[in-house]
Amino acid sequence: MAIADETLCTMFWARVAERGEGPALRFRQGDGWGTITWRGYGEAVRETASGLAALGVEPRQTVAVLSRNRPEWHVADVAGFTAGAITVPVYVTNSPPQVAYILGHSEARVAFVEDEEQLLKIEKERDGLPDLAHVVILDGVPSADGFVLTLDDLRERGRAHDAAHPGAYEERWRAVRPEDTATIVYTSGTTGPPKGAMLSHHNAVWTVDSLLQVVQEPPNAGRRLSFLPLSHIAERVTSHLSQIYNGLEVYFAESLDTVLRDLQEARPTVFFAVPRVWEKFYAGIKAKLAQLPDEQRQMAEGAITVATAVVEMEQEGQEVVEEMRHGLEAAEGMLFAPLRAQLGLDQAQDLISGAAPINEDILKFFHAVGLRIQEVYGQTEDTGPTSLNPKERIKIGTVGPPIPGLEVRIADDGEILVRGENVFQGYFKDPEATAEMLEDGWMRSGDVGELDEDGYLRITDRKKDLIITAAGKNIAPQELENLLKYHPLVSQAVVIGDRRPFLTALITLDAEALAKFAAERGLGDVPAGELAGREEVRQAIAGAVDAVNAEFSRAEQIKRWHVLPRDFLQEEDEITPTLKVRRRAIIEKYGETIESLYAAGWEGSG
Repeated sequence: MAIADETLCTMFWARVAERGEGPALRFRQGDGWGTITWRGYGEAVRETASGLAALGVEPRQTVAVLSRNRPEWHVADVAGFTAGAITVPVYVTNSPPQVAYILGHSEARVAFVEDEEQLLKIEKERDGLPDLAHVVILDGVPSADGFVLTLDDLRERGRAHDAAHPGAYEERWRAVRPEDTATIVYTSGTTGPPKGAMLSHHNAVWTVDSLLQVVQEPPNAGRRLSFLPLSHIAERVTSHLSQIYNGLEVYFAESLDTVLRDLQEARPTVFFAVPRVWEKFYAGIKAKLAQLPDEQRQMAEGAITVATAVVEMEQEGQEVVEEMRHGLEAAEGMLFAPLRAQLGLDQAQDLISGAAPINEDILKFFHAVGLRIQEVYGQTEDTGPTSLNPKERIKIGTVGPPIPGLEVRIADDGEILVRGENVFQGYFKDPEATAEMLEDGWMRSGDVGELDEDGYLRITDRKKDLIITAAGKNIAPQELENLLKYHPLVSQAVVIGDRRPFLTALITLDAEALAKFAAERGLGDVPAGELAGREEVRQAIAGAVDAVNAEFSRAEQIKRWHVLPRDFLQEEDEITPTLKVRRRAIIEKYGETIESLYAAGWEGSG
């Protein structure tokens, strides 16, 4: 069947038939891993989808999924597709009003929830959700009024429905067309209420087909570790929709805290992570190197310096001196290969970073030790990817050329415009926002960038995040922020200065690095909030700010800054689930602190 004729339904059932008793889903079970085969996966999907039909869910109605990553997330999602319904993922970090907004706006008929904690969010807002007929709880008990069912209850109803209506399930999934909406993904965004991006079956199938022309992996041979929220389109494409296309084996991390251990056991063939994860890996490696005996540490640092120089020469298109390569052979066996194995990335063919910008020096470091990270760029509205660096032709500092079949051009004002078959159908029940986003087939990305002579895309800033100072100077804050985050103590940084006389910054600290910093200086067991105000910490951050300022003109330098007593939190609506700062919310929340920085004038800092 041609790609244009495929749906997620046809592809899923083709994989089940092809893979049969092969492993599909791996989940933590005691000290090892439990396994669900493709046949078992298909059986669960069929019974769950028929259960939805038994509850009265009709084609083109919506079904929500409110759970962390686990096999049942995949089952619920595919069950929704194959029942002819539209699935709506919801972040488990959302508050009760946020959950209610998405369920209400999407008119969800049934919601799958993980446990009592997530169920409570719905119960608190139930009176405002007239369309919601049932909740299916994955870990919990049913309610006496029949509103809450367990997944086992639903599957039992599905089996009974199948027996009473033979052939009805096949008729439903075969009736789904490529142009039908498969999912509505509510963008977490950094400002305003979320909008529901409608993605079709064809959007999803075409996107994965295009991506897998860049991430070349043989069918039925790949492994993924699912650990970022499946509610985000990037993880969903990487470890879920790609699986339906290519017969992958998916491991589910137990939690974000166990990712390193789970990586070591899963040994994925493709690994996608957001910059904050790579930054944590980088900080951990640097900390371990610092603890080596002096002679070993100096040898390791020397090897990394030489390897980094090789990377920079390759990036500049210069011929690498052969002696440099020969000198790294011992380091490869003694340092670099063991390091990749300790991270569980020794079998990864493609390592990908996306969802936010990443510091170029961190990328060079990983390239130097043999972990060639490829930056990807895109958004929910184009089903995840716009562009991706191919592993054999990575240009550090760019997000690669457009994925195969996609068109990208730069508007007169610098905005990146995208056209192709992964561009979404529009925003659910929001024609005005859709018209603003789509014009003559081109999608407005909201990002500013440029294409180089080889067609590689470079992102310079968010269009709406550009700072224009009182003097009329246009400044891209993300460049400053990313350099600040290169310092091991810094977790997040937000640069302020729109319509202001100079730039200021709010800075948060990395808890692990801060504890280590305090221990090394004998500061005692002091709470993190107090440490943030200590002179030793202030001096370290001052050095970081000064180093960044040295890279910029006077008008682009940070004149004053403030260290906050804690990091930004999802539950406080300060960062998105993919750890991007909500700039407008932070500036509003910390308005008094910001005003005090400007009231004090620009001389000095801290």
